[in-house]
Amino acid sequence: MEKRLLISRTRLFLALSLAALCVLASISLVMAQEGVPRRLSIGESVTGSLNEQTFAQTYTFEVANGLPVTLTALSNAPELTLALILTDANGQPLAQNANLSGAEVSLSNLVLPNGVYYVTVLRSSGAQGTAAGQFTLTLSAATLATPTPAPTLAPITLNSMSVALSWATIDDLDLEVRDPVGNAVFFGNTAAGGATLLANVNNGCTNTVNNPTETIRWAAGRVPAGSYEILVYYNRACRQPAAPVDFTVTVTVNGRAQPPIQGRLSLNEQYVASFILESAEAVSVQQGGANPLLLNLTPFAAQISAPRPLGGRTSVRSRIDRNNQVDVWSFEGVAGQVVNIAMNAVDGGSLDPQLILLGPDRAVLASNDDATPETRNALIANQLLPVNGTYVIIATRFGKNIGGTEGNYELILSGTGALVAAPTASPSEGGAPVAAPTETVSQVGLAGLPVGAMNISLTWNSRADVRLLVRDPENRSLFSDVRNTPSGGILARQDNLNCNNPTSAPITYAVWQADRLLTGTYEVQVWLRNLCGETLLPTYALNVNVRGQQVLSVQEQPDINGRFYVTTFSIAPDGTVSAGRGGVFFNEALRDIGDVRDRADSAEPLIYGRPTFGRVDNAAPFTVYTFQARAGDRVRISMRATGGTLDPALYLLDPSGVQLAFNDDAAPNNVNAQIDAVIPTDGRYIVIATRFGALTGGTTGSFEVAVAPIR
Repeated sequence: MEKRLLISRTRLFLALSLAALCVLASISLVMAQEGVPRRLSIGESVTGSLNEQTFAQTYTFEVANGLPVTLTALSNAPELTLALILTDANGQPLAQNANLSGAEVSLSNLVLPNGVYYVTVLRSSGAQGTAAGQFTLTLSAATLATPTPAPTLAPITLNSMSVALSWATIDDLDLEVRDPVGNAVFFGNTAAGGATLLANVNNGCTNTVNNPTETIRWAAGRVPAGSYEILVYYNRACRQPAAPVDFTVTVTVNGRAQPPIQGRLSLNEQYVASFILESAEAVSVQQGGANPLLLNLTPFAAQISAPRPLGGRTSVRSRIDRNNQVDVWSFEGVAGQVVNIAMNAVDGGSLDPQLILLGPDRAVLASNDDATPETRNALIANQLLPVNGTYVIIATRFGKNIGGTEGNYELILSGTGALVAAPTASPSEGGAPVAAPTETVSQVGLAGLPVGAMNISLTWNSRADVRLLVRDPENRSLFSDVRNTPSGGILARQDNLNCNNPTSAPITYAVWQADRLLTGTYEVQVWLRNLCGETLLPTYALNVNVRGQQVLSVQEQPDINGRFYVTTFSIAPDGTVSAGRGGVFFNEALRDIGDVRDRADSAEPLIYGRPTFGRVDNAAPFTVYTFQARAGDRVRISMRATGGTLDPALYLLDPSGVQLAFNDDAAPNNVNAQIDAVIPTDGRYIVIATRFGALTGGTTGSFEVAVAPIR
């Protein structure tokens, strides 16, 4: 059966290829004679006949306004199966499809630049065979999500409305409500749109009371109709040890309490829910959930599997609301391209945009909720595309399916390099080659080891255990525990590992296959794991060779305390390679970065319980922040990667610039950074948010940093 299917597909491919040649010839003849095939209009159906003498019929149509179009051909004869070939005005093939066994064939959701196109209906057997009969061809256009006027719901007159948060501990929880027109009331903005926060209970763990209630109340009168979003924050634990807190939110309209919202939060978590107000009698409470920024995309798997292509468009408009919580768009990208994706709320409403970018493998590359602390709009900036392929943009809102904000938005895609048509060949799994592969791994090099497109060798002069790690542009690491990577890396040899069978002339060697080599930045780490009984530090030689070009040649002694030597090199899409700086990463701000005290006066202050967002890249490898604290305060400083390949690292300095703490990994298997500290004296403390390796590291991406009290 499989063999017959393969033969059928082969015949179909040959038939379509031959038919395509005939199609191109017929279109060229038509254009030369200044004639025009029968014209199709959107929404129109035409009929035609196919037989041994006329095995193809060509039609023309015009695309305007960037509408996605679908072409569908339906055979009216059981023995006649059909194929479709689409070409542009110059006769260049754009798409084709065939159905060997069914009556219908289509080219669906084609996003084409404005212009004239030709579609040819032909027998799926091409010129072969005797099948004959009539067909119907239909041209239709999808209804594209385009600018939609924001719905104008008449305000509702109420006697009273309130949202109350209650809990049974002395901990500091906070309440926020966002109304349908974009007003927000919370502890930082206690009155807006006719609503007022009556009291910020247990604020800062001062004047605490048990069983507190925090209420936002609207004055009698007119209030906006629509969707209200409710947020609950657990900002500070006022008891030790800190423990999860159960809470209840009650919405009351004209004295009538609605079904309560009940949830649980741990320290520094958020909860989001909503309610729909259509009238004083029509109130619908929507239960929510915690951690609204977690990237759980499972509810939208069907949409992600069938995104809407942007085609040649660089901007579109659509709407996010309770009936359409996400839009999924796609574009074709090339390795090395840098893109910017903006999602801006327009036309009023309350929308709090959120963006998520997925790679061709549907893994999350980047996400953003707020472009800056001053805006709700979302921006993924300066995102390097690692491979050729189809990228997916998820345009949604804060909280996604549990959020409550609604409104129209504009999505804008820009960046370096042209947005290109779909690649003619699928990229290799795990990456795209940087140039036409010519090398093989069958050549023999150092110590009889294979030679590939990229070769990295580490040699040293003792029986010590010295380690090598290479992190590729997709943030996958090749080292002793992971000896193969999807980007084609193979750890072919590692001597003196764990001091087993040591040799005094050891080699660690990594090789990359030519057809899997990725563009982008590679990070290389070298460190001493164990002297293995030696009394003197060895000297090592690190060499990197890419396609015959010597990129790095380093001779150093490893740090006696096991600190990492970190360096980088980058491969451009055209195959050129450049080396970055290198050095030992001491985990000491003064040695890794330098004196930053002069930046403290202009640094952005961190507000307790409020995350601040930033980005680490080669142009800005670190950011300085400050926060005020008093002697004896217990604080937690956290830095979480939100996009890219970033491996976060944090330094905490006292007001005089003396380092108090450093952290690279918050826990095993958790690359995010976290520092828990007891403040020694009153003053302004300095936080440096950076990456593993700091100035010499190679990871980049967006992050959020926050400071919160712990009790």
